[in-house]
Formats: sequence, C-alpha cells, structure tokens
Amino acid sequence: MRLALAFVAVVASALTLTGCTAPAPTYEQVRAETEEVLRQVADRIPDPKELEITEGIEPYSCSDALTLGDRSGSFYTGQWAVYVDDSFDVPSFISEFPEALGAGWRAMDLGVSSSTGQIYLVRESPHMSLGIRELTIDGRKAIDLLAISRCGTLSEDQRP
Repeated sequence: MRLALAFVAVVASALTLTGCTAPAPTYEQVRAETEEVLRQVADRIPDPKELEITEGIEPYSCSDALTLGDRSGSFYTGQWAVYVDDSFDVPSFISEFPEALGAGWRAMDLGVSSSTGQIYLVRESPHMSLGIRELTIDGRKAIDLLAISRCGTLSEDQRP
C-alpha cells in the first residue's frame, strides 16, 4: 500500500507539472486513453487469467495540494488486477516493458525497492503514467496495473 501511495504522489506531481496544458481534453477522453493502455497490457498476459477492474475511483483534482498542482481539471486513475496462474513468470513479463507499449514510454525510478517484480512507466505525449507490479491478493498471484491520466476537464454532472 505504501508503494502504491508513493507512486500516486510522485506521478500525480509529475502530471500536474508537465501533463496538464491548455487546452485540456475532456475527462472522458483521458479516461478512454488510460483504459486503452490498461487493456493493451492486460491483453499481453496469456490465459489463464482473470481480470478485476476497480470501479468507483473518483476523479482527482489536478489542483490538489497533495499533487503539488495548481492546474484546472481532474485526472483519471485506473487500477486493474489481473490474476494469473501460479506458474506465470511475472518478472519476465514485466521485463518486456516499456518496449512492449511502443515508442514514447520510458521507465521511471521512484526510488522505492520491492522484493517482487515491478516497473513504473511514463509517456510524455499524451502524458500518462503506468505501474505494473506483481502482487498476491487474497492468496492469489496477480499483476497490479495502476495508470494515471493527464488532466481532463469534468462536466458539471461529473463533479463529485
């Protein structure tokens, strides 16, 4: 959990400093971009697998003090767990990235060590961050995918 919070804080700060420029896309657009990347990673994981999508993560303000931001709009956070077979070599799978996602992605060192496989990636345009790490959830082997979009504008009916 501490690792995930550190990741969110560092990446959210980077997003607000570099990824939220005018004119901002809509929140729907940044959510769709983020979910597409999550789908690309999940699709690379061979069967047998089971996908669990975390629903209900509220839009997070790009101007929140926690993110050190002063921009308008909100960013989307997508978190997916992909349960895999116990024999699946997650560190080898993770080692395929960022090349597996194509041009524009680079690995980012957050300075937080882990005994399991993990990588944190950043794409500059359109700006997005992605964490891929091995977890055990309720005794099951899983790959945790945590993606944070660039800032997008919320419509009035989307505001929390």
